[in-house]
Amino acid sequence: MAVFDNFHSRLVFWLKILLPLAVYAILSTLFLVSRRIDFEAAIPYAEVDVDALVRDQRVTAPEYAGQTEDGARVTVTAQVARPAQDNTGGASAEGLAALYQAPGGLTVGLASGFGRLDTTAGNLTLTGGAAFEASSGYTVRSQGFSAKLDRTEVTSTGPVDVTAPFGDLQAGGMLLTRAPAADAGYLLVFNGGVQLLYDPQP
Repeated sequence: MAVFDNFHSRLVFWLKILLPLAVYAILSTLFLVSRRIDFEAAIPYAEVDVDALVRDQRVTAPEYAGQTEDGARVTVTAQVARPAQDNTGGASAEGLAALYQAPGGLTVGLASGFGRLDTTAGNLTLTGGAAFEASSGYTVRSQGFSAKLDRTEVTSTGPVDVTAPFGDLQAGGMLLTRAPAADAGYLLVFNGGVQLLYDPQP
């Protein structure tokens, strides 16, 4: 029993010395063989062309709102707009749409893939294939339209294909404008060789 106690005491004595040394040896090994961390490589950097961002200035989902001299409310929206490169003012736009709401109840909507808005000159140009739709039942398609922002006036920039309440027609041009007489409403004029396919209503 005394021999066992003596052996046990010696074992405890040596373990008190060897175990801390083993811990220090393991920790030292971990620090010595650990891979060096490259902090510069660990931080991701976005590759951004600053010059390209400056050149391609854009505004997402811009909106313009105003009122014409004849009292119609005008709203113009676009998916993307970019300042004009020729420093003449205005902006080019993609996904362009405009809405005229006249006091008498007439509404006119315009839409095109591309266009230009110049609020200083009061002009709106729609290009790249455009559509015109009036609440009176007329749908007009043309290569483009030119519209005014200070008055209710829309002109096609080329021939038009028209779906009307009384049938289909083709013409060399179209003009929507305010009637000369006061409180006479608006005139929608087709000109330049009009061809009508009359479709009488049942």
